[in-house]
Amino acid sequence: MLTLSELINSKMGKRCKLDEEELRRLPDRKALIHGRLSGFTQVKESRESVREIAAQVGKAINDGYKTKLDSITIEHWLEDIQAGVAQPGIKEDDQVIVNCLGLGISGSLAEDKRPDLKVTMDLLRKCELGAIYVTEGANRLSRDPDRVVSAMLLKLMRETNCKLRTPYEVLSPCIERDWNIIHEELEDAAKELTVMNKRLFQRKQRKAARGEFVGEPIIPGFIVPVVSQNPDGRYVFGKLMRYPPHAEVDIRILTEYVNQRGSELKTVQSLRDLRYPFFPTELAYMQQRSSLRRCPKTSTGYAITPALVRGLATNLKLVGVWQWGDTFILNNHEPAVPEDLFLQSYELAVKKDKPKGRAVHFAPMEWDGLLQCMNGPEPRHISAHSAEGRYVCDRDYHIGQGRICLDIEGRFIDEPLATTVLREIELSPLAEEILAKMESDASQGKLEQARYNQQIAKAEQEVKNWEGLLQQYVAGESTTVDKREVDFFWGRSREALERLNELKSKPMPEAATTPADFAKVKEFLIGLRGNWHNYTPGLRNRLLRLLVERVEIHGYYQLEANIIWKSGFQQKITIHRPQAISRRERRWKTDEDNLLRILYPFSSQEAIEAALSDRSWSGITSRALRLKLRRRRQYHAPRNWRRWTRGEDERLKLAYEAGTSLGDIANAFNRSVNSIETRAAAKDFYRPRSVRSPKRQVTWMVHDLVPLQRQSSGR
Repeated sequence: MLTLSELINSKMGKRCKLDEEELRRLPDRKALIHGRLSGFTQVKESRESVREIAAQVGKAINDGYKTKLDSITIEHWLEDIQAGVAQPGIKEDDQVIVNCLGLGISGSLAEDKRPDLKVTMDLLRKCELGAIYVTEGANRLSRDPDRVVSAMLLKLMRETNCKLRTPYEVLSPCIERDWNIIHEELEDAAKELTVMNKRLFQRKQRKAARGEFVGEPIIPGFIVPVVSQNPDGRYVFGKLMRYPPHAEVDIRILTEYVNQRGSELKTVQSLRDLRYPFFPTELAYMQQRSSLRRCPKTSTGYAITPALVRGLATNLKLVGVWQWGDTFILNNHEPAVPEDLFLQSYELAVKKDKPKGRAVHFAPMEWDGLLQCMNGPEPRHISAHSAEGRYVCDRDYHIGQGRICLDIEGRFIDEPLATTVLREIELSPLAEEILAKMESDASQGKLEQARYNQQIAKAEQEVKNWEGLLQQYVAGESTTVDKREVDFFWGRSREALERLNELKSKPMPEAATTPADFAKVKEFLIGLRGNWHNYTPGLRNRLLRLLVERVEIHGYYQLEANIIWKSGFQQKITIHRPQAISRRERRWKTDEDNLLRILYPFSSQEAIEAALSDRSWSGITSRALRLKLRRRRQYHAPRNWRRWTRGEDERLKLAYEAGTSLGDIANAFNRSVNSIETRAAAKDFYRPRSVRSPKRQVTWMVHDLVPLQRQSSGR
């Protein structure tokens, strides 16, 4: 049994605080080297700042952290980033993390716009950081003028006792004096930034009034000339100057944009081979100042994106108008495009009632919203193009370029899947029971969905209220901030956010079925199989959505379709379809074009057809004409030529219009198929469409189901 003195000593031991030396002790968990420089100019030109960041690795090693990284390696890596050879990133080994994602990013931004700060916050929330190494002080972590980011950061550091390691000392936010030092540095950084922004804004406002460059990205078609250079090496720029190589591309883009009636995507698709040329060596400084840096780079230049097209169509600087904030100056610089062309483009870009696509006039396809492509590493939604009657998986087909994974005519999917589903269901005898169950589920689902939406709205409002109170408190006029009140506001805000995330993590109740759906389903259930093709695709789609969870599609010409029913069992179908013959599905590949360029000028027709066995001779010649390839002229004298008689014409017309195969007609007349087609075209004979363009037949096979699964389907 404990004595009274031992009990008192134990309670005193629990109440006593940790020693300050223990709170500042290093090494502790992991060390994060926080490397941040405020702008691109500082990243490019400040060699000493880079060396200071690299030196923090050696300081962490001296403090006892274990790692294979060293200051020289990090310094070389940062020099490569300065030279543009490497990109800002993170290097980690054992107990040391070098976080240089913040190179060139302002410290005044929020967490979602600073990848370096997001990494730091995530590590703090996981309680993995023991120390943050900075080159100066806490002002390198954040310069948020609203103090919200700095309060959150300081709160997390205190909760986890993450030390701040400066070049001079180790500060623990769990110690009152150290907390005040860190807080004062963050506060001073915010005040300094506010004053600096006021001075810079006034300076920029005066330059903008003169129509000069004030630091924003330069629109394609212009460059900013270097007027002079400051003693510190920074350039001084003048007004915008027209850059003809890019201005000509602007004109082609806007012209095509007008021709495409304001469609950015169609403009990009029609100009897929057009590029903005790279800047020459003497204009290398424009690579970081031009807005083209946001566009994808190819081997021949900057690619065109839909966002770029819309930006060109709405930017007044293209026609010589300088716009910065509320400042407008007419005829400030030479325009890059004709004014009438820009006005047409601008009118299309801002027009609200743009013509809609053909798809709005078509009902949904039969399996719309139920198909998933499984050809990639993760499932992808297969879009239903109702205007064209096709199912397409084209997520990689970006900005008018890239690969289309799957492109299938609708009947190759609809017929096999619908036939299989109809064989497995017999719902007519159970119509009333099914409708009653659906109405019950719909009412319950509607109630649950309303309750779920109410809880989400309440939680979001609570988070908004606490964050507003916190921001209002830390951004007040008082020069001192009570940390207890900051802790209180922060704690309530965090609790509300956790409740909101917990609610959102739960699956959302499915949307309730409307009474109109019940009437349509009842109509389906009366003679479902016999009248299936008499229903509209939209009605079929409604029923299939009630019965089928999804359909997973594998392959391309031979499709493996896995139907997953809502009842739980599955069906597997192998669908065979012939090779595509449409222009859309038979696009020429790069290797085929290269082979055609080699063979077409001098090789014989037989050799070319053998090398391109999947292509017809007419298709080969058409592609060669498109590629501007010429063939060596050859003369072949006609063999066994004879004139057509009136009787042969009459017999040909009867056989041709009756749909007899061209091979049989050619054998009957002892002529070539080409001769038959030429004569029929000259005489304008009619041939049935079903014979001219026969539909490709699709076959499929349903794999055997497990008997227990078949019983669960209702058969």
